Parts: sequence; C-alpha cells; structure tokens
Amino acid sequence: MSKISVKKQPPRPWECTAEKPHADCVVFKVSKKTFKHPDGREGDFYINESNDWVQAAGLVDDGGTLKVILVNQFRFGSLRNSWEYAGGVVEKGESPVEAAKRELLEETGYAGKRAKLVASYSPNPAIQNNMAHFVVIEDCRKVSETNWDQNEEIQTKLVNVSKLPAMIKNGKIYHSIAISSTYFLEQYLKKTKE
Repeated sequence: MSKISVKKQPPRPWECTAEKPHADCVVFKVSKKTFKHPDGREGDFYINESNDWVQAAGLVDDGGTLKVILVNQFRFGSLRNSWEYAGGVVEKGESPVEAAKRELLEETGYAGKRAKLVASYSPNPAIQNNMAHFVVIEDCRKVSETNWDQNEEIQTKLVNVSKLPAMIKNGKIYHSIAISSTYFLEQYLKKTKE
C-alpha cells in the first residue's frame, strides 16, 4: 500500500512578473498576468477584475413573522431566473453598507432603519480579485418605487426566513453568493437571539 504524501508547509506565493489588459467587458475587466513560482515555473493567468459586490438582506417584521426581501431576475450566464438578495456593484467611493442600502432601494423600493456589514468574502479567488459583502438591513418598509438599471426586470417577494433552506434545496436559490449570504444571515440571526 502506498503512503499518502502530506505537505506540511503552506504553498509558496507566486510573484506577478508581468501584467497587461486583456479585455474591457464594461462591468469587469480581464487582465493577463504572468506569475513565477519560486521553483522557476511560470504561467499566464487571466484575472477578472471588478469592483466589490454587495448583497442586502432587507428584513421585514410581518406581523411577528420575520421575512426577508428577495428578488428574482433573469441571469444571462445561467440563462434562467434566479432568486437572490438585492445587490450589485459597490460604486467607487461607496462603503458596502451604503451600496447595500442603495441597491435595496433601487431594486425593491424598500429601505430600513439599521444596516450592518455581516461578512466579506471572496466569490472566486482563483480568477477574481474582488470581494463580496453581505449586509443585513433591519426594519425595512416600502418607501418608494423601484429604479432599475436599463437591463433589469425584477420580481420582489417577502419570504419567511425559515423557508430559505428549502429554496436552496429545491434550486430556487442557486446563486452561490446568495447561498453564502443565507448562511451568514442564519448565523447573524442566531447571534441576535442569544
């Protein structure tokens, strides 16, 4: 029986030795970067460079039942609709909390009283340089009409927080950032009950 090799030291970092723009895709840019490993290996890697993203969990007390505002929209990459949290790109000069409040208001017409950054994480560190931020906004109320971007068409629904795991299980929520955000929401709510 052969032994399984276990590396006891962490991987050594690669050094970026060259970088040039590869494509400007409006919402993100792609850079071609050449990296060199300490052992001499070299390789070209294509990195998606974009602003940070934000997801906003707007919470609504619906007669004693805690609900979250979800949006449903067509996703061009998967070619199907996706239930997820309101969200989008963090604009230059905005904090994640400011971006979450703006996106929630624009996409749903809801605003809340308290907003808190709950988590920041990398959506895909293998090929992306940005972070995703998850913000909880409490005591939300409908305060205005929506203000969608040119290519947005959004359905809004208040969902009982306890129903989120079933929506993930049955594939209605399949966006990986929304799934991660649901985990962070569950942890946040558990902590607020303690």
